[in-house]
Amino acid sequence: MAQMTNNEIYAFLTKGTMTAKISTASRIGKPHVAPVWFVVDWDLSQPGTDLEITFTTYSKSVKAKQLISNPQVCLCVDDQTPPYSFIIINGNVDIDRSPNEEELLRYTTRIAERYMGTEKAERYGKRNAVPGELIVRVRPTKIIAQKNVSD
Repeated sequence: MAQMTNNEIYAFLTKGTMTAKISTASRIGKPHVAPVWFVVDWDLSQPGTDLEITFTTYSKSVKAKQLISNPQVCLCVDDQTPPYSFIIINGNVDIDRSPNEEELLRYTTRIAERYMGTEKAERYGKRNAVPGELIVRVRPTKIIAQKNVSD
């Protein structure tokens, strides 16, 4: 097992259609885990830029309610094929509760393109860019990134 470099972290998080499993907790500590589709923003060519994971969720969902009351999260993305790799990110979220329509559609379409393909991106992007949808940005405080776990 070895630690990933920043370039390997970016490549792993942007490869294919792996979902992130996001763990939230209510104010009283009740846990909740849910899979989310996400995109990565991280310009490694610019020194000092930070990783940002972005997803959307409906304001009435359990995860949205818990994130609003407690902005601390943990998410995990894992490769379930040998030699197995994973990334665990602890962080805090910034929630845009009233995104403008243009920005929301940009994110929902970008996320849809990753998971549904270019030909379906516009349709799924429009389907998900609805009133009540939130844009959630995870800002990591700790990253654990291990590759080749079974080696």
